[in-house]
Amino acid sequence: MRELENLIEQYVDVRRRRHSFISTGLAVKALKQIVPACSVSDSDLANMIASRAIDHGLPVSFDLNVT
Repeated sequence: MRELENLIEQYVDVRRRRHSFISTGLAVKALKQIVPACSVSDSDLANMIASRAIDHGLPVSFDLNVT
């Protein structure tokens, strides 16, 4: 789980330098490409990403399509 948290931190850090917000849909898709066997659900992963983005003062677009 710590590895996933580190990846989320890195993702948010890179995105905050280049963009003005975080898209949960794009973030989940990107992280699932890096960790395809991720045991965390997409919605839980989106919440983890959003939490970290908010910690960095970034607005979050909750645009994850959960089917």
